[in-house]
This record gives sequence, C-alpha cells and structure tokens, in this order.
Amino acid sequence: MTAKDELTKALGAAPPEAVATLPAATLTRLAEQIDAAKARQDADLEKSVKVAIDGVPFAVRGIVRKALLG
Repeated sequence: MTAKDELTKALGAAPPEAVATLPAATLTRLAEQIDAAKARQDADLEKSVKVAIDGVPFAVRGIVRKALLG
C-alpha cells in the first residue's frame, strides 16, 4: 500500500492534491497521526458514555446505551 493509499484510508476520502504531493514519509506520518487521533476520540467517547450512563437508573441503562450508541 502506498503512502497516499494509507492517507486515503485514514481520511476516508482522497486527500487534497496539495497534500497528496507531500513526500511519502510525511503522508505516512500524517496517516498514523489521523489513526491515533481517531483511536483517542473513540476511547474518549466510550469513557464519556460510561460516565453518563452511571447517572442513569439501572433499570433503563440498556435502553439509554442503545439510544446513545445505536
């Protein structure tokens, strides 16, 4: 997989042409940073949902969790 392909996968779309012309090492590092940021965001969201659900009465936690997370 090329560096541009890695970045496209991380972004979920093709990068702008100005970005796509950067050196391969830069594109790879950018893709890694985007993946790491997404992982942190997912972890923070999960933690936030757990904290929020702790304040919900036990009997309806499952319903609220499903409503929040789909």
